Amino acid sequence: MMRVGCDVVDVARFERVLRRRSGMRARLFTARELDDAVRGGVAVGSSVEVDRLAARFAAKEATRKALGNLSLPFHDTEVRSDADGAPRLWVAGQPSTLSVSMSHDGGVAMAVVVGPPSHSGQSDPDQPAHPTHPPRRRQ
Repeated sequence: MMRVGCDVVDVARFERVLRRRSGMRARLFTARELDDAVRGGVAVGSSVEVDRLAARFAAKEATRKALGNLSLPFHDTEVRSDADGAPRLWVAGQPSTLSVSMSHDGGVAMAVVVGPPSHSGQSDPDQPAHPTHPPRRRQ
């Protein structure tokens, strides 16, 4: 069975979180992702940058869902842009076998992640080799 994950983000809500919590950008995104969000002369804090970051956050969440690992640290999933601007997923510092599609419009950012099935009992190149944090309990 194919691995699939999807996520949507309310861009206005995401922007409010970024503005209220000064360290949130660094907590969620790698330096490369932050630089990529302002490529082409886009200003930090602009609507274009926030749209790009919201789509990347959706991609991180969709990746966690596709891998079945909701405790995967945010920095272990990275969205990199190819020279042509196409997004590519990296997991734990390695290129991923998963594919990602991202979009944003009308105040919503979304991402879908798909990939080949995981073969139980075999090494999964998309799962980090190091242990991750235990899942958080919902209250």
